[in-house]
Amino acid sequence: MRVQAIPVFRDLHILRKSMLEALADYAFLADQLLHKDYGDGILAGCELTTTEDSIFLREGVLFYEGQMFLIKEPMAVTYHPTNTTMVLKVCFSEEHTDGNFIYREIDLFLTEQTELRKGELELCRFKLQEGAVLRYRYQNFEDRNTEFDTLNTIHAAYSVKGGTTLSPEIVREFAEEMLKAEELSELDTLFCLQLLGQEHPVGLPALAAYVRRRDKKKLKELSNLTLYKELSRIRKEVYSRERTEAGSTKKRWKIMVD
Repeated sequence: MRVQAIPVFRDLHILRKSMLEALADYAFLADQLLHKDYGDGILAGCELTTTEDSIFLREGVLFYEGQMFLIKEPMAVTYHPTNTTMVLKVCFSEEHTDGNFIYREIDLFLTEQTELRKGELELCRFKLQEGAVLRYRYQNFEDRNTEFDTLNTIHAAYSVKGGTTLSPEIVREFAEEMLKAEELSELDTLFCLQLLGQEHPVGLPALAAYVRRRDKKKLKELSNLTLYKELSRIRKEVYSRERTEAGSTKKRWKIMVD
């Protein structure tokens, strides 16, 4: 018989070795086992905001090499206009120990290097012009891929079972904008409703399967940018069709009146 023991900490109680061992086991189960086979990326939170000279990484959880890293307080990095693509990355140091703790340092830095090296995760990228303001709020779904003066989080990896995926915020916005359309196919409607009802991020294979079933289009590459462009194309197609149908209706009405 196996017994799970969760220690109870109270004032004036003796702190025993067995209690600390039980606490360590519990933390291991929550960290290692519950997220087994997850990809390296953002697990929760980690919103990005900007001021006139700084980018802030807000509280959240990162997942890297099978370990969770809690961001308890905002981290910041300063930026300036370069008119070139800059990538904001988080860097994890190698493990080192002092006998009582195992440490891994976490830092933010900006670079022109888009490829990821060992110990790095991308959070966003941008191209800032002189005199412009770096913004983190978007006017619509397509605005997320604006080339200049806008934080682009499309390439940021979000951790899911079996790999990584698009930001759940991006996927949610797609679903919300699609459902505002007057007429949607049954597949579009059901899929978007499921996206809004998901508690966890939706994996790239599920998004690719939607594209394949909807448009009979098999994607050669499963990447964040590829899936974002497909979702953007679908959204444009739906709203373009609505405008065309609305224009046709008005034209027919004019002919009938004449």
